[in-house]
Amino acid sequence: MKSRIEKRLNRVAVLAGFCLLSLLALSGVTSAAQGGPETIDLKEAFQVEGKKEAVIFPHHQHQAVLVCAKCHKNEAGGGELVVSIENKSGTGNDFHKKFCWPCHKEQNVPKGTSCSTCHKKQ
Repeated sequence: MKSRIEKRLNRVAVLAGFCLLSLLALSGVTSAAQGGPETIDLKEAFQVEGKKEAVIFPHHQHQAVLVCAKCHKNEAGGGELVVSIENKSGTGNDFHKKFCWPCHKEQNVPKGTSCSTCHKKQ
């Protein structure tokens, strides 16, 4: 027979699980409602040169926490980026210098300018 404390802990665990699932579902609904691809292979999409692994950009995760106009000229999202990506080679490329790193710093992304944060082996 379960003690009162065990019953309470079970209720708390169930409630916490429900809250977590609700948050995950809500972020998925937000992302789906905004449209856009789930992920984007930036190396392929923008013909980025280099030896590092391609960045498979988790578009849906960014959509869940940012407004489209943070990255796109069109407030509804999609299409042209707010910055021009001209230099596409080396660690000083425009994705690093103009786009990703400034936002990661502004948003206090842990290890936001570390290579391994975005360049991952698939």
